[in-house]
Amino acid sequence: MNQTEPDFWVLEYVTITRDPRTGLVVAIGGTEQAADILQRTGGFLTSPGPRGDYHRLPHGLPIEQQRLKATTASHALLAAGHSVHLDPALNMLAAPTATVTQPCATSPNSPSWSRPPRPAARWPRS
Repeated sequence: MNQTEPDFWVLEYVTITRDPRTGLVVAIGGTEQAADILQRTGGFLTSPGPRGDYHRLPHGLPIEQQRLKATTASHALLAAGHSVHLDPALNMLAAPTATVTQPCATSPNSPSWSRPPRPAARWPRS
């Protein structure tokens, strides 16, 4: 009996993550079809890199927009049959993590941050 390797219906792997050096959301890997999906559904731009083209979101997008676009693109890629790794910090359908790279208004390091008022006590303190 001659066995052959199975044919898998998974296209080339795509990773969508935030580059720790630049802070940009990038997508690496995939086929030309994956590149088209990233551009149409997520608004990713094609950029030349040292190891070939990669895809990134435009500069200056708010974090929530980055998460929304990355999640939308990952679901479109999955629906088209691609294997996708989406960084959990970018997943709009999951709770955001504490590793935010841009300052937010609720951070003590933000210039507009002020301590929230303390709630009134419900019972007498002794």
